[in-house]
Amino acid sequence: MGFMWKAFHHPDLSLPVVRRRIGLELLEMLDLLGNMAAHGAWAFLRNRSYPNRTAYYQAVGRLSKQGLLAKRQGLDTPRLEITKAGADSLEAYFRPDIWWNRKWNGIWYMLVYDVPETDRSYRNTLRQFLKKQRMGCFQKSVWITPHDIRPQYSDLKEAAALEVFACLFEARTVLGMPAERVVWEAWDFDTLYDVQQRFCEVYGENLEILRGVAVPDLDSLMRLAGEEIDAYRSAFANDPLLPGRLLPLDYKGKEAYGLHRQLVGELQTKLMILNPK
Repeated sequence: MGFMWKAFHHPDLSLPVVRRRIGLELLEMLDLLGNMAAHGAWAFLRNRSYPNRTAYYQAVGRLSKQGLLAKRQGLDTPRLEITKAGADSLEAYFRPDIWWNRKWNGIWYMLVYDVPETDRSYRNTLRQFLKKQRMGCFQKSVWITPHDIRPQYSDLKEAAALEVFACLFEARTVLGMPAERVVWEAWDFDTLYDVQQRFCEVYGENLEILRGVAVPDLDSLMRLAGEEIDAYRSAFANDPLLPGRLLPLDYKGKEAYGLHRQLVGELQTKLMILNPK
């Protein structure tokens, strides 16, 4: 029988749209749930993420050639495993604890740029860089982060001659404000709180439902896995993953991540019940 999981989407909550490159969901599911081929779960994932079998097998082939995915021969069917390189290629929010546990040296890295409207390629390159580095915007003109991005900025300078339009500065203070104020000015933690709180409410309930399921069915489990990973991405898409000492007191990210790990563990347990081999 199927189960009714609580839905994450809410009419009063604006969720970030997360666009992923093709094949990434395959790596994410492997990283979270491990070898699902033995559980027959790939049919679900293939139908959810790929328009046809050809697209699915092409994605598997590309990921294998890139060294992100490995094919192993199992007892009954070939198994797919994520490699270390594949795990390292996933978004930072799949291992946010690494970022939270980083020590902050008290230095802010601030990027200021002035790109003419006609140079759209530079604007797009800069936007991608800022998003990837999870930088905050301070007073609508200065992009800021506590993470040392000098190596990444240097690479971008070399590849795109970025120094023509942008400069990277280091500072121990920003307009004399305490670090807590800088954080609140640069990132929208109010909206982030709402989204992560919603995640905790919904998947706390779904975890209790899942724990009460004695005889699971594959379709329901995989539907929950797919919905949860979508919700988790939305909950962390705009999270700057700041070092622990800079996080607001009411920050919900750690609670959301802990709940995510619990639910993934319970899903793995239920999948093993379906196929204990």
